[in-house]
Amino acid sequence: MISKTGIKYTAALAAVAILSTSAQAQLRQLEISGKSSLAGYGIKYDGGSDSAFKMDVDLDFKMQFSQDVSARIDLEVDNAQAGDSLNGLAGGSPNRFSIGVDQAYFKMNDFLFRNFALSLGKQDLNISLRDNGTYNVFGDPVGVVGTYSTRDLDLKAYFLKYNDDSDLSATSTNDQDEELFGITGEYWLNDDSLVLGYLNYASVSDSAAASFNAIQYGIGLDYFIGESLEVYGEIAGESLDASATGVGAGPDGSAFQLTLGGEYAFTDFDMKPTLGLEYYLQSGADGADSAWVAVGGAAGAAADTATLYAESNGIANAANDISFGTGSVVSYGDSAGTSGGYSVIRLNGALSPSKATKVGLGIHFLSGEDDGADDIGTEFDLYGSWKYSQDVSFKAGLFYFDADAADAEVTGLSVASALKF
Repeated sequence: MISKTGIKYTAALAAVAILSTSAQAQLRQLEISGKSSLAGYGIKYDGGSDSAFKMDVDLDFKMQFSQDVSARIDLEVDNAQAGDSLNGLAGGSPNRFSIGVDQAYFKMNDFLFRNFALSLGKQDLNISLRDNGTYNVFGDPVGVVGTYSTRDLDLKAYFLKYNDDSDLSATSTNDQDEELFGITGEYWLNDDSLVLGYLNYASVSDSAAASFNAIQYGIGLDYFIGESLEVYGEIAGESLDASATGVGAGPDGSAFQLTLGGEYAFTDFDMKPTLGLEYYLQSGADGADSAWVAVGGAAGAAADTATLYAESNGIANAANDISFGTGSVVSYGDSAGTSGGYSVIRLNGALSPSKATKVGLGIHFLSGEDDGADDIGTEFDLYGSWKYSQDVSFKAGLFYFDADAADAEVTGLSVASALKF
């Protein structure tokens, strides 16, 4: 969440930039789109139960001033309420409400030379191997992104900066400055198959926590063999240089993430069944804070295949715990709080009874790495989706998590609805 000051500053910066660049230009086209979604969760565990809901509203304004000059402003409303056992599913906070500017930038195509675009302002950085996520670059960065594009190649170079003073108060002096320099390349082998690579240098200065520099890197391949078989793999890593003295002092560290998988589609059948197998590994921290990572958000981190409960409610979050009920905690960090890694073998199957519906089953075997528990547990997910109309869709999921490390069981339900306009 960004502060009110940050919202005003970002909006003003974008407005000044747009007006100063195109003071004589007239708005030729305005496109307004958005999405409203509401999700609810409920779980039952040994000795209790819990629930949560999360609402998101996104409103996007796309403006075209000329053939080569455009602008975009995205507004976002985020509201979440959750019991202590479902903080992760609600975004890490039991009670959260925020209104903010998600993006506010202008873009110039064919800037200085052909096929080169320059965008300035507050903007997301999308590094995605399978269209399954956005690389997690600090909260809401402001900066410059240059993109060179041809039919088969996309190259991006960027400098992004983020400052969070939302914790500043009479009793807190937490002021965090983060910077990211990097380059990303995407090369399309054909219409479907993609090679992705990136290299980033990040610098984080925090007045009340860790300060460090990090080199992040990753490479991946998503390849289709015929119309039925998709195979993919990705490795990402980080090398971290922590501060030697003062706040955030600690040893250097490193971490990595590996994804290998494949999916086969039975295209000759009317219900188009699919079967998927995936192995995902996120290493633990070799040194303090080193799983800050590229690892946690590298190219989406297989977001479309993650579990409905366990990974969403702890493993993929900074706390590195899955908690449910007083005293029932699955922790895969060591006694000093250093992040422990985990791995998971995923078996997924799905079919489409009609053009508007889809059902699936996922079985996930989760294990701890490094200092964590050897067996985190097994999760079974049954899910379905229904496209009510072109604009409205519904999703529901049932999950059962057998937490071996805590000798406990969790059953639950997740439901969601979305409106696109």
